[in-house]
Amino acid sequence: MGSTATKTIQRPRSVFSETQKRKVHHLFNVLDIDRNGQLQPNDFVNVGKKIVAQLKLSEDSRSARLILLKSHRLFVQLLTDLDNPELSLTLWDWVAFFRDQIESKQEGILDHYIQRTSRHIFDLFDMNKDKLISRDEYANMLTIYNIPQDAAIQGFEELDENQDNFISADEMVVGLGNFFRSSDENAKGNLIFGRWD
Repeated sequence: MGSTATKTIQRPRSVFSETQKRKVHHLFNVLDIDRNGQLQPNDFVNVGKKIVAQLKLSEDSRSARLILLKSHRLFVQLLTDLDNPELSLTLWDWVAFFRDQIESKQEGILDHYIQRTSRHIFDLFDMNKDKLISRDEYANMLTIYNIPQDAAIQGFEELDENQDNFISADEMVVGLGNFFRSSDENAKGNLIFGRWD
């Protein structure tokens, strides 16, 4: 009998373009809430606290605790994905991770990161839990990350591919995938975290 080992499907090698590097650098700056040049647990927890305040939740409520837990978990998962034992990430670590994943010939961590992060973003942005993100929900959430409202609206319109004035979970996945994978400066999803150019 022959071996039943499965083969890994290999993709053509991609090049990490200057456009992708600029987008990834921009996202690092968006996430670095305290602007100290490192991504640390407090950056993510502070975003959670801002969301709790924006939703006018009691800090000791179950909903508030869940938001804070999810925010912290996103950072822990990021450390896991980047195989980083430290409690902080530098810009160099961040850019190197995305470069390595984009240039990898195999399906891998980046695909899982995009799926997981899309779900997390969607859950946070969908404030009324109707499984859709409205223009207001999107703009309100991006103000937490200090992104101007006009840039947020532009990003929303890019993500709303079917133009129904809502972003679905699938549209979020496609947009985030384009953000990381596309070298096209005009790709839909490039403005998901505001203007980077």
